[in-house]
Amino acid sequence: MTVEPVLTFADVIIVPGKAPVEPGMVRLETSITRSHRVDIPLLSSPMDTVTEVRLAVLLARIGAVGVIHRNMTAEEEAEMVRRVKSADPSPESEVPLVSSLEEAIEAVKNGVPAVLLKGGERAIVLPEGSDYQTLGVKAELLYQLLDQGVRPSVDEQGRLLVGAAVSPFDVNRAVMLEKAGVDFLVIDVAHLHNVNALEALKNLRRNVGVEIIAGNIGTKEAVLDVIQALDGEVGGLRVGISSGSICSTGVVAGASMPTLTAVIQARLALEELGLHGSIPIIADGGVRGPGDAAKALIAGASAVMAGRMLAGTLESAAPIVRLEKGRFKVYRGMASRGAMERRYASDRYSRPSKRLEEGVEGLVPFEGSAVRVVAHLYFGLQAALGYAGAGSIREAWEKARLAKVTPIGLQEIKPHDIILT
Repeated sequence: MTVEPVLTFADVIIVPGKAPVEPGMVRLETSITRSHRVDIPLLSSPMDTVTEVRLAVLLARIGAVGVIHRNMTAEEEAEMVRRVKSADPSPESEVPLVSSLEEAIEAVKNGVPAVLLKGGERAIVLPEGSDYQTLGVKAELLYQLLDQGVRPSVDEQGRLLVGAAVSPFDVNRAVMLEKAGVDFLVIDVAHLHNVNALEALKNLRRNVGVEIIAGNIGTKEAVLDVIQALDGEVGGLRVGISSGSICSTGVVAGASMPTLTAVIQARLALEELGLHGSIPIIADGGVRGPGDAAKALIAGASAVMAGRMLAGTLESAAPIVRLEKGRFKVYRGMASRGAMERRYASDRYSRPSKRLEEGVEGLVPFEGSAVRVVAHLYFGLQAALGYAGAGSIREAWEKARLAKVTPIGLQEIKPHDIILT
């Protein structure tokens, strides 16, 4: 037996390279499936405390994309897909751009901030009683993204893009989601590299025409087997096992494949087949911010999937919890007791082959609008790829480099020898 070394995001740094452009000129357009492109390389995780209609609509309006969770009946999930597809795609639906004070007042009466444009200057008008850190920052950052040329993520008919999670064993749900207009399906199992799961996926593929992002997987062998099982008809690959902040599989079962290594493994498999850049790799789990996201992209991913980053936002699916120490939101793993109980109550296809809790539940601080998170990721990625010497994600694959860092070196590159205030 051989013991193979693996790398996490914390084990590597981005090697600075000769920058071809200024950071603000770095382009982040990418493919999330073979036929769907977005301006921001971000998908929300299909978790029941993260992605429902509100977050999916917002993300698509500002250039990313949401994936609806499956912890509900098939009918309910299909209805959420229909609601996203029928929503107004304009980013100004979130924060209207108006030219008169009267229009601004009318907007805030409906509880939304407005941006008043006068003499080339923008002023933010907020509903009475709202705090600037939530709605004001949302308005400010949304228009900063638009200034960068970020466009809504839409299909050929101009409707917002949306994905939806499905078990490989639930053909009926997949068919229902396709009829509802879903743009792509995301296979939602912890370990797709399983004989029964792959057989079920082959059957599901025969019954739907919509693109499928297959996962989760973590090895080169898994990628090759998935592509073979689907006769090459893979819309994308969701890679990473047990790296999420609320996943306990690595502790409970001892099994894991850190997301960075999973991306590298997937890239090796796709390069062997001549398909890297054709089949998108989605890095799922452990992405704590733009630095980690940039490392995943440099390693070969086309986009990242985020759960924890979006869980504390205004638009996430969980309610706000008010405690003495402030505002929080509930966040739980999809293999936690609460999530499993909800799923088994509504979805007979979710009965597991194991009765093991592999996720935890807890609270995360409230962080304001998801626009803040997306903008931080966008501008952070521009800076990171700029440092790496790349003007785009594809250039990052070709030119950028990662280097292993020692634990002592990791401490040195963090803020140190100061009392932070």
